[in-house]
Amino acid sequence: MNISAILLTAGLSSRMGENKMLLPLPDSTVVQKTLEQLLAAGVSEIVVVTGRESDSVQLRIKNYESGKTRFVYNPDYEKGLTTSIQAGLRAIDHADAVMICLGDMPLLQAEDYHFLMDSFANQSEYSIQVPFYKGQKGNPVIFAQKHFQEILNLTEMNGCSAVVQRNSESVCRIEVSSDHFIQDIDTPEDYQQILKAFE
Repeated sequence: MNISAILLTAGLSSRMGENKMLLPLPDSTVVQKTLEQLLAAGVSEIVVVTGRESDSVQLRIKNYESGKTRFVYNPDYEKGLTTSIQAGLRAIDHADAVMICLGDMPLLQAEDYHFLMDSFANQSEYSIQVPFYKGQKGNPVIFAQKHFQEILNLTEMNGCSAVVQRNSESVCRIEVSSDHFIQDIDTPEDYQQILKAFE
């Protein structure tokens, strides 16, 4: 199965106060670490959607460019998350499914992404897959091609949650054993927790 990834790096980082994608980690930055693991997972295609400080974000990860990685700038990023997902989806080529990944989840490992993609590819009953850790919804979420148009038609700005809700019978809630799937960076406190995990 051909699963492409959309890596969202365009957000405002309003609660963080500075661009969380560019926050330093040991030997790299948040967005570098995230993309590095996604590439190592063997995703067939990665579309990196940029927005705030697009040039700086792209500069940080240009060393990771490969035949698999492309950049798309979302001029509407300030309107909300959905616009970035749609910009990424419009740039996807011939995928059977898409995995929507957040750029601020540097604790996720290549094997975490690989586990999700494998689980999705090895079943035919469900067309949406959502990871859950101890009852808490995580990321990334995978959508089969049949949902692409519905995502492109979304007017709600909070991502794809409406698509998941409307297609509840098609959703596989996959239990994961790591809290990495629920750890993103919204606040300075979140960032400190992430830094501790790298110690």
